[in-house]
Amino acid sequence: MAEKDIKELKSELRQRDFKIKELESLIVHDPLTGLFNRRGFLALANKLFQDVRHFQKNKAEREHFVIKSFAILFFDIDNFKKLNDTFSHKVGDQILQFASSVIMGKVRISDFVGRWGGEEIVVALIGSQEHDAYQKAEEIRKAVKSRVKIPKHPDLKITISAGVAELDGAYSLEELIKRADEAMYYSKLHGKNKVTQYSQLVGSKK
Repeated sequence: MAEKDIKELKSELRQRDFKIKELESLIVHDPLTGLFNRRGFLALANKLFQDVRHFQKNKAEREHFVIKSFAILFFDIDNFKKLNDTFSHKVGDQILQFASSVIMGKVRISDFVGRWGGEEIVVALIGSQEHDAYQKAEEIRKAVKSRVKIPKHPDLKITISAGVAELDGAYSLEELIKRADEAMYYSKLHGKNKVTQYSQLVGSKK
């Protein structure tokens, strides 16, 4: 094979490899926000959830495992449908992108952030207990309100509601996410633009 043919073949293989990696990335990432999609988030977070739960139950092994806890933050942009209807879906996409960027900037590289669906964003805080997760959710809530703006309408405040739940007592990652979702829904029903802890929600029902 001629040298020219070899170079062309190598170039073609590199391009093909890039396309494959690009497709693989699309399988687990949301193209609009760059966050993990639901599938990617669950795949990554579930393995860690199972590890933390295992070591919490096995005291003999616990001292060798650095991560002691695991918490979920569940965010929902307030009045998102109304914003879409009023300002267009393009503006709605921009709001979602801005909010995603703020959230990503407030968590550690070791944490997982995913677009759960629509305007919902879920975060797995590695090693965090519910109180610490609540503080982080509050920090994010305040940052979104102060930094996320609608182009040409900077005075209109964009807010998010949030729910927080810790691994303790949850049998699966899906159950833990559901708890955080329930806490977020409570925030929605009681004024929006606030953070609710699942443990407090359960305590209020007793």
